Amino acid sequence: MKKKTAVLVCVTGQRDCDRLIKAGRKIADREGLSVQVLCVLPIQAGSKDCSEELEHLRQTARDADAEMTVFFHDDPALMAVGFVKQIGAVHIVTGMAEAPVNGFVDVIHNLLPKIPIAMVGKDGTVYNLLPESNRTPVVQALA
Repeated sequence: MKKKTAVLVCVTGQRDCDRLIKAGRKIADREGLSVQVLCVLPIQAGSKDCSEELEHLRQTARDADAEMTVFFHDDPALMAVGFVKQIGAVHIVTGMAEAPVNGFVDVIHNLLPKIPIAMVGKDGTVYNLLPESNRTPVVQALA
């Protein structure tokens, strides 16, 4: 069975990650791909109430014609890499790392160096980490 290709949008349990889903939908439309949304929360978050935020993101994903998957694991980057391989993702969308940098994008880029990563800032600006760019970010506006 052939793997399907998709844009994988990696979100946290924060409400403002809806901008990532919308950016992922634009990339998917441009490239003729489906969209998958992945949220990996720490194991101990399973006991905390983050249902409102997750429901908001699930609804945003549904509005963007995307499936959303939630995992509880303490290594979100490795879970994301495994999910990329499982769904056959060819593009990844994340938020911009704030200080302190947790290494999420670095781990994904090191393990999947041929897959472009779009990082969306709080203001909606998209920075692309492209395979051929040798880790030099490129700013691109998604209109």
